[in-house]
Amino acid sequence: MPQVELSDKFCQSAKVNSGRKVDYFDTIVKGLVLRASAAGAKSWYVVYGPPAKRSWLKLGSYPEIPLGGEKGARQRARDTRAKVGDGGDPIADKKATAASQSVADMVDNYLKRHASTKRSGDEIARRLRKNVSGRDAGGKRIEERSAGCIGDVKLGELHRRDITKAIDAVKDRGAHTEANRLFEDVRAMVRWARARGDLDENLTEGMKKPSVVVERDRVLSANEIRTMWSALNDADMRESTRRVIRICLVTAQRVGEVAGMTLEEIDLDAGVWTIPVARSKNKREHVVPLSDMAINIVREQLAEVRVLSERKSREVPNFVFPGPGARAAVTGAAIAKAIKREEVIKRTVATIMGIAPWTAHDLRRTAATHMEELGISPFTIGHVLNHVSATKASITSRVYARYDYMREKRDALVLWADRLAGINVGAAAIVPLGSRGAA
Repeated sequence: MPQVELSDKFCQSAKVNSGRKVDYFDTIVKGLVLRASAAGAKSWYVVYGPPAKRSWLKLGSYPEIPLGGEKGARQRARDTRAKVGDGGDPIADKKATAASQSVADMVDNYLKRHASTKRSGDEIARRLRKNVSGRDAGGKRIEERSAGCIGDVKLGELHRRDITKAIDAVKDRGAHTEANRLFEDVRAMVRWARARGDLDENLTEGMKKPSVVVERDRVLSANEIRTMWSALNDADMRESTRRVIRICLVTAQRVGEVAGMTLEEIDLDAGVWTIPVARSKNKREHVVPLSDMAINIVREQLAEVRVLSERKSREVPNFVFPGPGARAAVTGAAIAKAIKREEVIKRTVATIMGIAPWTAHDLRRTAATHMEELGISPFTIGHVLNHVSATKASITSRVYARYDYMREKRDALVLWADRLAGINVGAAAIVPLGSRGAA
């Protein structure tokens, strides 16, 4: 039972020299304990009561809960012992709270206090509400909720078999990628709840992803691009959805980033689109040069949005591709569903718009592959795609090299747009780099 004046430095380095765990008692705040496990986990406890009948109340995990500060472990320990001094029973209170809180409550808290700050917060909320809690933000039951929803289960009774039930229901309907993403969402939520003390253990520890998803390598050929581009005109979807799909192929950018494009991000006169840190997958601002083909598609979309706004007597939204009602941008998930709805199965053979099934992300891979086929440097393509492995792979690149490769990126995307235009009028022969200069 070592006694130590706990400090941030000590907490960071605390470890178990022998056995499964060791408890470090703070000499500053009576009853505060840092427990370190042999596996490397560290948790806060506050101990109170007579020596013969000590009570251990778990406060949460370190470093999620820091040592000091208004919400730190020391202050929480002081508050807990004050309640005990006034005749309270913190452990009984915690059990009562756990008994009253449900999984749906945990989902709401997680989305409000943590997931909402993430770039993919809307998608996380959609997955957890539809497949786990079964309730919308207002507490009403979702009509199309998953059969595996466990929202009514109390936290005090939550078991890993309940988590398995929720994930298996998604997997059983054939949505293997969705099941994997849901598992990651649930695992992150459970870790968060444990760190703040809502759960006493990490119920997902040791659980594995429900499905092994083979990495996709689908690339559309020139003939497939021509067929798809033409069939897109008659697809049963909104015109703005068609334009998102086209922009994905023309710019080689991620569907979620294209769908969420805002007016502030684009400068059509300069021919650039700047994806901010908050919306970039790798959390790095990304400037995308826009070819004339891309600019024309965006201009058509903006003109349509303005006309619709005037007809509806409402302000022009800030979104280039607004969703229904124009209160938010269309989502990447909505684009994926629109594409999937076009799937036709005839004699067990599936096609989407006349070619083998494809996704919006396949268009990004297709653009990159065709650019490389045109002789464009893979390094330049990496900058076009905003891949950290290409753009910030070394200390030199991350810290010292500040060249933005705008000229090379623009040349690459203009060359690809020219090639795409050629494909769609039937001129499918490869155009060499030649006089354009090395990209």
